[in-house]
Amino acid sequence: MIFIESNCKDAAYHFSVEELFTRIIKPSEPVLMIWQTDKTVMLGNNQIVNAEVNLDFASNENIKIVRRSSGGGAIYTDSGTVLYTTIQPLNKDAKYYREETAANIIGVLETMGAPAYREGRNDILLDGKKISGFAQYISGSHICTHGSLLYDTDIEALTRVLIPSIEKLQPKGIASIRSRVTNIRPYIDNDYSIEEFIVALKNNLLIDNQYREYKFSDEEMAKAENIRGTKYSNPEWNMSY
Repeated sequence: MIFIESNCKDAAYHFSVEELFTRIIKPSEPVLMIWQTDKTVMLGNNQIVNAEVNLDFASNENIKIVRRSSGGGAIYTDSGTVLYTTIQPLNKDAKYYREETAANIIGVLETMGAPAYREGRNDILLDGKKISGFAQYISGSHICTHGSLLYDTDIEALTRVLIPSIEKLQPKGIASIRSRVTNIRPYIDNDYSIEEFIVALKNNLLIDNQYREYKFSDEEMAKAENIRGTKYSNPEWNMSY
């Protein structure tokens, strides 16, 4: 297994690295990334910005808007959120990799005392509230599965920057985004800082795997920067829908 960890807090960079591995490097072994961002709204690849984001609030709070290559809904991430990515050769159908990733994340949370469980296609819950959502995309021979973990996220900012989907809330009798999401931190046995949680997450996800930390060549970094500049940091990609 290849493991990638970065101190960069720019979502556009991490989406570029995902695409670099999925579309260009195409490794024969699985890739795991654990990463974070500054205050960011991540849009699904076909979402309309104005329908999903309170743009005035985002601007006032310096919240970046970045569109990913996968589908799914808009999410808010910040320094209290942890993100995870797996990239694998596409030897089975997408559902297999989605189920595998969810099971691994749930298993780690259970070891920490948090009784997480799946609901629907892409959500992981605690006590009836969402703490993780994930999405996927396929590029040629490889599949990327990525998701977020609300560990100590600013829920107030999340609820103010995201425009709620009535279609999602009403069938479940939920009045607001605030009543639909929660943080993981109150549910775990140890009151980990975000840094301690990341270490525990990493150690648990890698415990049964031989892994190596990946070192990018100058050529690979140049390709990632090109992807970031032309796509994930480009307003035409992020804001054009």
